[in-house]
Amino acid sequence: MEGQGVMAVGSAYLRGARIVVIGAGAVGSVAAYRLAQAGAAVTVVEPRFPGAGTTGNSFAWLNSFNKTPRHYHRLNARSIRDHADLARELDGDWVHIDGGLHWCYADDAEQVQRLRTVTRRLHEWGYRIETVTPEQVMRELEPDLVIDPDRVEEVFYTPGEGWLNGVGLCHGALSAAVRRYGARLVQDTVVDLSGPAGAIDTVVLAGGERLGADAVINAAGPDAGRIAAMAGVDLPVSRQPGLLVTTEPAPVSLKRVIHAPEGNLRADGGWRMLIQRTNFDQLVESEQPLDVSHPVCQESVDHLATIVPGLRGIRAESARMGVRPMPKDGHPIVGFDPAVNGLYHLVMHSGVTLSATMGNLVVEDFLQTDPPELAPYRPARFTSGAPLSYAGSEE
Repeated sequence: MEGQGVMAVGSAYLRGARIVVIGAGAVGSVAAYRLAQAGAAVTVVEPRFPGAGTTGNSFAWLNSFNKTPRHYHRLNARSIRDHADLARELDGDWVHIDGGLHWCYADDAEQVQRLRTVTRRLHEWGYRIETVTPEQVMRELEPDLVIDPDRVEEVFYTPGEGWLNGVGLCHGALSAAVRRYGARLVQDTVVDLSGPAGAIDTVVLAGGERLGADAVINAAGPDAGRIAAMAGVDLPVSRQPGLLVTTEPAPVSLKRVIHAPEGNLRADGGWRMLIQRTNFDQLVESEQPLDVSHPVCQESVDHLATIVPGLRGIRAESARMGVRPMPKDGHPIVGFDPAVNGLYHLVMHSGVTLSATMGNLVVEDFLQTDPPELAPYRPARFTSGAPLSYAGSEE
């Protein structure tokens, strides 16, 4: 497509098209792999390494637990299955679909009602979810957990949920794109987008290189607003910092993702545990990294030791901060920009879960099939004047 100008929206001429993907997180990496596989000449621009940003600093919970409305729930549930398929396709070991466990304390009536409302809706929507007793969990599912049956009436078990290693996913997808299909990974920072009036056909890098493009995919996560602004677009996406704490290696064996009143917990490789708590985000509003010496880090480990005795005496080893993109209505923003030809947005909060399915849908979109799954998520919804529906979104 050299010399043919900017790719038209829905162009059927994907083979040989020059596509520049900005961002090598989960969404950008998988989309790049699928587009290269479909025949496009793909270049991915990433300042550090694949998965270095939000993806590699995420709790990376694969789920559709509290994601509404139903079309958004279905998309997330489908993508968990697509992740398993993608890992098999690439012979990857980054996906762990061993289930999740959710509970709250009986004396917290508000939280009990909230959890039961969610699980009732999931039953109605066909999401696999089972109600088990604390004794069953400790005896059959997670022997290293201690759940007080006097305080917990029921535990909700979601067998189809799990987690993934974000850096592993990004590396696996991009290395396959490079080795199998000739894609290119450029370690640099985008400083400008240029082209004729109302269009983008060039990506300018800090190192001086200018990348010609038939289409530019804005998959920059929390930096997507900055990238869009280079094309004169005000993309309604904010930055949402989040904190994670990792323990030193601990004598704890957990297969499932744990969601308890004390916090969220999962394995993180090397016998380390990864901790997420709702009060963490209040500590990192400035996006400044929190040192592991901050009292909240060790307090988080000690707090979870009440349900995971193997964490007693274990130290917090590191604190990681990831900045997540949050579209105005919580839903993904996917599709060609209605005002700038050649600019395609691929931005979402639940990028880890959604990336596998989005990679497939982006290819369909570029091949002019106009996949109905993407209809609720087009960028034009923010300028159409239609009321926005707000998403439930967790990851």
